[in-house]
Amino acid sequence: MSDLRPAPLVIGTAGHIDHGKSALIEALTGDHPDRWREEKERGITMDLGYAEMAFADGLEIGFVDVPGHERLVRKMVAGATGMGAAMMAIACDDGVMPQTREHFEVLQLLGISRGILVLTKADLADEDTLELVREEVVELVQGTPWQDVQILSVSAHTGAGLPELKLSLRELAESHPNTGQGRSLFRMPVQRSFAMHGAGTIATGVCASGQVVAGDTLVAMPAGKSSRVRRVQVHGRDSETGSAGLRTALNLPDLNPQHCVRGTVLAAPDSLEAGALLRVHLQWLPDAPQIQHGAQVQILSGTSSVDGRVFLPPALAQKGHLGAYPDGLVDIELAEPIALAPRDRLILRRPSPAVNLGLGHFLAFGSYRLKKRDAEERQQLERLAEHLADPDCFLIALLETYGATPTSTQALACRMGWHHEATSSALMQACAQGQARQVGEDRFLGMSGSGAFAQQVASILGGWRRDCSHRLLIPITHLRDALGKEGYRSLKKAPDEELASYGLERMPGTHWRLRGVTLGVALLARAQAIHEVLERAQFQPPSFDVLAESFGALSEVEICIDVLLDQGCVVRPEQGFVLAVSCAEALRNRVVEQLQGSGMDIPALRDEFQTSRKFLMPLLEWLDDRGVTMRRAGNRVLRDATASLT
Repeated sequence: MSDLRPAPLVIGTAGHIDHGKSALIEALTGDHPDRWREEKERGITMDLGYAEMAFADGLEIGFVDVPGHERLVRKMVAGATGMGAAMMAIACDDGVMPQTREHFEVLQLLGISRGILVLTKADLADEDTLELVREEVVELVQGTPWQDVQILSVSAHTGAGLPELKLSLRELAESHPNTGQGRSLFRMPVQRSFAMHGAGTIATGVCASGQVVAGDTLVAMPAGKSSRVRRVQVHGRDSETGSAGLRTALNLPDLNPQHCVRGTVLAAPDSLEAGALLRVHLQWLPDAPQIQHGAQVQILSGTSSVDGRVFLPPALAQKGHLGAYPDGLVDIELAEPIALAPRDRLILRRPSPAVNLGLGHFLAFGSYRLKKRDAEERQQLERLAEHLADPDCFLIALLETYGATPTSTQALACRMGWHHEATSSALMQACAQGQARQVGEDRFLGMSGSGAFAQQVASILGGWRRDCSHRLLIPITHLRDALGKEGYRSLKKAPDEELASYGLERMPGTHWRLRGVTLGVALLARAQAIHEVLERAQFQPPSFDVLAESFGALSEVEICIDVLLDQGCVVRPEQGFVLAVSCAEALRNRVVEQLQGSGMDIPALRDEFQTSRKFLMPLLEWLDDRGVTMRRAGNRVLRDATASLT
């Protein structure tokens, strides 16, 4: 036989108890999938079983066998999680039975639409009975994605129909799309884990996405424990890589088996979140019974089976609702956290009497249950749900949920479980199509968020213009406090033309210029007159109270000083003390000369500029603040002779 080539597809069984699923796997592979003594003694499958079938040219197909008992549907879903296709087994001596219908319903809920309908135990039925069962099966799948699937009659006992089934299985495997690594990072729901002496923990499952190689680090969620991968096996043999669609075993020496029990998800670091309060878009089954607000439910997702309570939206939570529930958003509060990525499927079941209620798509984790007052958040989530079928549109809808807060590529990649490069590429394409806007090197806004951000900036500037109508500049600290850290970071990185659209102009220093501000002639004239007084006063500047005696009320003097500060005509070393900028520059130049020479001489400065320590010492400290000088060991030294004073 040629070297084995595992197909990136695991085919699972489905069907009613004792309809020959395990016998069919044994007839195809030569190995019986039942592993436990009780299973073999009782002749029924109670847990997941595994086997492989190889062709002469090396193509190998992996199988997972699931239990058919009605009480073990959770284990059937755990096995179906790894299926890329299914063999639906219907015994010819029994026909379509209750678990046939339930398993078929589960396959549809999980989105498994490829497979083969196998009429088993064909040796126990005559032609008429076989035709009746075939008609039952056709009726079962009518109007579903399975209606055009092959129907084959097989006997595991006599071997009749097995060659045709093997050929069909090969065609199914070869036609399965090989998605390779794709966008998504590695993720594998654990189906089984155990400790091996001398090796440590072994975890098995079917890779849901991405690739893993020896040496990678994986995180077991929701436990949050990490381990390097020592070895990788595919179909029980050492392999360089485990990838999407392959039944894989990983040696994780840094984990205990209890950290990766069934229901755990092994994932690349920072690519998956876990929580116990789920925001879920639920599609109710047409014949699902109505349940009460807060009813006990069972959630089946991946290999997880978790109890919880479902909380209906306000309109359905009210008493007296009649008719089928409409599809929509629900909150599900779980007894323990599980790991999920947006768009993951989950099945909602009523635990007793057991019945499937509907198909859920996970949207987000919450920290509180949604109430009637949370209408805006509910609307955002419902917009997310509109794009479940399109991952690119879902990404943009997810970006929109951040509103006016610019969001990094890394944050979105983590939410989606994607590679950083794939997320960045999708975002750049969205920008090119006008669906998003890049703000800064690696931050993005949805278009509604972009508009909200622009409105936020406009509101801040409008408030500043209203309260300080005489100001030509706005302090950067005011913008940072009003926008928040992330918002200001995006504004700071915005291109000049974008700032101009907001009415801003970038400037060095502590302020930015406001565009389009026009001051009255009388105000400008008064400010100019005060400036002339300050220039004549040199280093003995008058106080604001003294200026008010000549130029009106104290408030009017302060307005004029603000104008002169914004024009760069004066400096204010401390509150209530302003100096003409020409005087400050003369002092700076003399200080620089002293420090470049024999050192600072404060008495000489005081005598040269005919001032007092009352004014000189605040000015020297102000030069420290401006970065011209700095204190070191009780002395001043030169820091930057060309530092700006305005």
